[in-house]
Amino acid sequence: MSAEPNNLNNNTKTLEFHKMSGAGNDFIIIDQRLGHNLLSSNQIIKFADRKNIGCDQLILIKSSRDGFDCEMQIYNSDGSESSTCGNATRCVAGIIFEENPQKNKIIIKTSASLLECTKVSEKLIKVNLAQPKIINPNIHLEDFDFMHVDVGNPHAVTFVDNIPHDNIFFSVAPKIEGNLKIFPNRTNVEFAKIINDSLIEVRVFERGVGETLACGSGACAVGVASITKNLIKSKSVTVRFKGGDLLIEFDGTNVFMTGGYQKIFSGTIDESFLQ
Repeated sequence: MSAEPNNLNNNTKTLEFHKMSGAGNDFIIIDQRLGHNLLSSNQIIKFADRKNIGCDQLILIKSSRDGFDCEMQIYNSDGSESSTCGNATRCVAGIIFEENPQKNKIIIKTSASLLECTKVSEKLIKVNLAQPKIINPNIHLEDFDFMHVDVGNPHAVTFVDNIPHDNIFFSVAPKIEGNLKIFPNRTNVEFAKIINDSLIEVRVFERGVGETLACGSGACAVGVASITKNLIKSKSVTVRFKGGDLLIEFDGTNVFMTGGYQKIFSGTIDESFLQ
């Protein structure tokens, strides 16, 4: 997929959207199954600006040509494309489940993988983010030891005694994110503090976005890293972000994330805003 979306269809007068959230990670979701509205990077940046609608990522839902329940395309707030997003997956899955109340399992296709989503309850969804990869178990950068974990997108996870305050967080995290020698496509950055065998607190800096209240794939990366390094005894752990909690399970092969989603509001974008 191209990282530069095409221009908006000139025949389009308005654009419907949903504002949704997963663990505080918020999204503008546009259902392209309703039409063929294509957005430019500049328009995505404009939508994501907190002075306008505002979001961490903009999500496009597309019809699947391969027979899956839908396809999902993800754009960061800087207009760049991302290959996966765990919290957005639950939001999109929530839309599909609400459309198909008889289903309790669906498949969503992303540019990285096929994501199996299971409806646990009315507002609780479990996502199989498939097989994570440990790219490098130990990278020393900016006085921190990071593990490079790929869960469909790249993550740099470090375990700390104390979550860093703003002065350290905003000094170190952007340097790690943009270290192209080690992370040629940039990376998400997680600072994780183990509270006990069943709870880890995390502060996250998302690639192409900055600090966010949560990151689903980041929670998976932290869970995988803590279990792989034998830092916790359990194979499941609650990962706590500023925006909420996610349950992560890792069986040694697949990583699973369970959490809720929230519809904030729906709206229509007028043609004049798209200029």
